[in-house]
Amino acid sequence: MKFYRVIGLILTISLFLTACNRENKKSLTVKGTLVNTDKITTLYPIAVRDGKITLYLHEIPFGGDQPVQLDSITIPVSQTSFTLNGKIIGNTMFDIAVENGPVIPLINEGEDLNLEINFANSERFYNVKGSSASQELRDFIFDYIDRTQPIDNAFHVLDSLKKFGGNDSVLLEATNKKNAAIEDLNTYLKNYIHGIKNPALATFVLGRAGRTISQSDFEKELNSLVQKFPSDPTITDLKSRYETSKAQSSQAPPPRGSWIGKPAPELVLPDANGNPIALSSFKGKYLLVDFWASWCRPCRIENPNIVAAYNKFKDKNFTILGVSIDRDKDNWLQGIKDDHLTWTHVSDLAFWSSKAVGTFGFTGIPFNVLIDPKGVVIAEDLRGPELHSQLETLLK
Repeated sequence: MKFYRVIGLILTISLFLTACNRENKKSLTVKGTLVNTDKITTLYPIAVRDGKITLYLHEIPFGGDQPVQLDSITIPVSQTSFTLNGKIIGNTMFDIAVENGPVIPLINEGEDLNLEINFANSERFYNVKGSSASQELRDFIFDYIDRTQPIDNAFHVLDSLKKFGGNDSVLLEATNKKNAAIEDLNTYLKNYIHGIKNPALATFVLGRAGRTISQSDFEKELNSLVQKFPSDPTITDLKSRYETSKAQSSQAPPPRGSWIGKPAPELVLPDANGNPIALSSFKGKYLLVDFWASWCRPCRIENPNIVAAYNKFKDKNFTILGVSIDRDKDNWLQGIKDDHLTWTHVSDLAFWSSKAVGTFGFTGIPFNVLIDPKGVVIAEDLRGPELHSQLETLLK
């Protein structure tokens, strides 16, 4: 379902966000309208508790730190409107989050915004008034998803051909289609960046583009934005961080996406009682190594799907190892309890300095790898129905 890809992209907001300048905060009011609230549990089964839903207003700090809660409200599911208030820095990013439901990224351009959330729409499910940049961000998110669909399809075809066999000419044709789809997307992204007038939106789009465009093109687009927004701290800070990261790249771990087909690296971390648990001790079973954290809303929203997969396949030579990059033990354990995660869990409580990050080289969560009984990674980043489909194929 495209819905899961929509939520996945919206929740995986780029780490390249807004510089955290705590001065000159301005009042912000978000007035929201909820449409088709009777359909909310169809898309978000645990969003309603005791007939009520809770919404949060968050500021998004720069660098991937935990969002800062500015306001919240709990209303009956039958109520069709809400208002959230907070003080937020100038041209920055924030979000409105429905607890155990969708998270909607927005850009602050003024003091008042109007948001409509339609719970009967699983794709383009919200609209924004009062911020043209927020609406443009919304349109970009959904257009990006549509434009990446051909790439996903091409990779799926290639994976199938490699798995079940295919002659060289068929593989070449599939590879050419994949490359053409990526080139089409990159052309769209570069043209889109050139027309952006808002620096916060520009950094978001550049973060998406960085996944597929070449390093030289990324640097070209970044330098272009520095020239276009010379006084914007978001752009200049991004430039500085990129240059630092580039200088350290020779010592960086293998990039995310490089583990498929390779033996899983060894990883030994303590469980809640301090006992060391080795990843290699799970050999002989299909193992999903799930990297998450209690503070990660995308992770928490995905957890019911992982629980369902575990309950369905745990008796078929399959298990899960939860690897948290929390830094607070109580929050970590409470998250395990609240989300009913009944498998083995480990963490060194080192946040982004965790040994898990250095070993597997991931740059965002949720992230996972699926390892076969011999210890070889056979898939990664499995979410939503893709996780169930992969396990169904392997374990039927």
